[in-house]
Amino acid sequence: MREIRSFGVLLSAMIAVLALFSTARAEPWIEAGDARMRGDIELLAAYGLIDGPITMWPLPWAQVTRSLASMPDRSFPFHVEAALARVRAKVPTTSDYRSLGIETHVGATSREKLVRGFDGGVRENAEASVSLEKHWGSSYAKLSIGGRDGQPGSDVSFDNSYFAQAFGNWVAYAGTLDQWWGGGWDGGMILSNNARPFPRIGFQRLDPKPFDTKWLSWLGNWNVNFTLGQLDSGATRTDFNNIMMAHIRVTFQPFDRLDIGFNRAIQTCGSGRDCGFSNWVDALIGFGDLDNTGTPDEPGNQIAGADIRYSDVIGDFSYGLYAETIAEDENQPIVDKYSLLLGATLGGYWEGQQLQWRLRVEASDTIAGNIFGLGRDVRPNVTFSNFIFTDGFEFLDRTIGHNLSTDSQLYTLETSFVDRHDRSYWLRYRRAKINAFDGPRNEVSANREVINLVEIGAEGGFGRGFGRLEMRIMDDRANTPGRNDFDAQIEASLNWRF
Repeated sequence: MREIRSFGVLLSAMIAVLALFSTARAEPWIEAGDARMRGDIELLAAYGLIDGPITMWPLPWAQVTRSLASMPDRSFPFHVEAALARVRAKVPTTSDYRSLGIETHVGATSREKLVRGFDGGVRENAEASVSLEKHWGSSYAKLSIGGRDGQPGSDVSFDNSYFAQAFGNWVAYAGTLDQWWGGGWDGGMILSNNARPFPRIGFQRLDPKPFDTKWLSWLGNWNVNFTLGQLDSGATRTDFNNIMMAHIRVTFQPFDRLDIGFNRAIQTCGSGRDCGFSNWVDALIGFGDLDNTGTPDEPGNQIAGADIRYSDVIGDFSYGLYAETIAEDENQPIVDKYSLLLGATLGGYWEGQQLQWRLRVEASDTIAGNIFGLGRDVRPNVTFSNFIFTDGFEFLDRTIGHNLSTDSQLYTLETSFVDRHDRSYWLRYRRAKINAFDGPRNEVSANREVINLVEIGAEGGFGRGFGRLEMRIMDDRANTPGRNDFDAQIEASLNWRF
C-alpha cells in the first residue's frame, strides 16, 4: 500500500505539471484494445477502403493513411462515411507529431472480468496511469506509469511503454507493448492482451505494401513481425527463471479483402538451461530430433498457428468471416494437437433509429485435438503447457494466448450499436466451459466450471475525455466446485487527453 500511496502522489504531480502543455496523439500505430477503432477499420476494409491485412495489432498508421489517400471519389452509406470521419479524426497530423501527447486513465471494477477480449478491461479492482507520447523525426517514445493494488509483481508498472525507431518502411521497437494477433475478438489463440505485456524487442513493416518484384508481388500486401522478450521470474513462475519468449508472424493479402497469417511462438532458455546459438538454431528449425526429443534437454516449447479472415459487402450489409488454429509441436514434420477459433460478423445501418449495428458470433476450443467434439485424438493438459516449462505460455499468472487457458471452450453472441453521436453500446451472451478435465494447468479455474454470463455496456467521448461503463451478470464463478455462486459486477473507466 505504501507503493500505491507514493504512486498516487507522483501521478497527481505529473498530471498537474503536464496539463500546462498543448498535447496531441503522436504514436506510429493504432494500439491494440481500441475496439471502436478496430470496428471502424473492419467496416472500411469490407468496403475496400482499407488496404492490407488488419489482423495484427497495433496497426500502423502508415497503412491507414496510404489507403485513405487512394480512396475512390464517390459517396458511401451514411454509417461508412461516419466511420471514415472517425478514423480521419484520429489520424496524426504534422502538428500532432510536434506536440507532447499526454493521457491519463483511471478504472475500477467490483471484480475483474472472466473473459478479457480485445477491448481489455480493468485489471485487479482499481488502476490508474499517466502516459506521455513524443515524436522526433523517425523516433517515437511512450512512457506509461501505472499502478494497481494487488497485481502479481510490483504494484507499480510500466505497461504499454515503448521506444520505436523507424528505418524507412521498417520500425524497430522495445518496451512493454500490448499486441493482438488474429481475427478473434474474444481471444487471440497465440498472442493477445489477456496477460500484461511482457518486456520485448521487435521489428515490423509500417506499410504492408506489395513487393515490387514480379516474383513475389503475387503475395499482395504483406507484413512480418518478430518479437523477443523475457517472461517473469521468481514470485509467479514455478518452473524456471529468465525464460525467453519469441513470437513470429507473417501476414499477406493475395486477394482483396483476404488476410492470411502464419504464427509461431517459441519458449526456450531459462536458468540452468542451454541458451546458446545452437539451441536457438534447433528451436527455430523445430523438426524431429532437433527440437522434439522428448527429453528435458530439448530446446523448448513451441506453438505454431495460422489464421484467415475475409470480408465483403452484399447489398446494404457488410460481413466478415474468420478462423484461427494453433497446434502444439510434435515429433514429426507435421504438427498436430490442434485448437480452433471460428467467428463471423454481420453489419448494417438502421436508418429509422440512425444506428450502425453489428452482430457477431464466435466460438473457441482450446482442448487439444478436440475441435468442438469432432476430433479423434483428444489430449488434455496440452495446449499452452509443456512437460519442461510446466507453467507454460504464461506471464504473471495469465496465459499469453487465449483468456480461458487450456482445455476450455468459449461461445459468444454479441450485438453492438454506434449512434449518431458516436456513442457505442453492446450486449453479449457468453457460455464458458473452463478446465474440462479438472487439470492442473488451467490458471483461470482449478476445477471444471460451466458459466453463463451476460455483459451490457456503453462508451463515448466528452470533450477531451472518454468514458466506459459495463455491467456483468454470471450464474457461477471460477473455483467454486460443487456450487453455483451468482455474481453481478460493474466496471467503469475514464480517459483524458490534455
